[in-house]
Amino acid sequence: MGIESITVVTDMTTKTLAFIVAAAFSLTTAWAADRAPNVAHGKILHNKNCTGCHDNRLYTRPNRIIHTFADLHARVQFCDAAANANFSLDDLNDVVEYLNTHFYKFKQ
Repeated sequence: MGIESITVVTDMTTKTLAFIVAAAFSLTTAWAADRAPNVAHGKILHNKNCTGCHDNRLYTRPNRIIHTFADLHARVQFCDAAANANFSLDDLNDVVEYLNTHFYKFKQ
């Protein structure tokens, strides 16, 4: 096998591998989206990871900075990173759902 043949095979292998990884990630995201958020699990995660920085009064104060469901989701993502909680996508959705159900009550 010549160098040109090896280069073509390597390039095809790299592209195939990239496609498989991208497809697997897409399927994982789609499957995660099908899972209904678990409010009880969200409360557990919230109590374990969020109350070290603030208590629940933050969510009900008159001058709160969260005004939409999208704001809430973005803020939980920000706090996840700031607190190094390392939430999975399901964990993040569970915490957002807990906060929305018990405090914010935004329509989705």
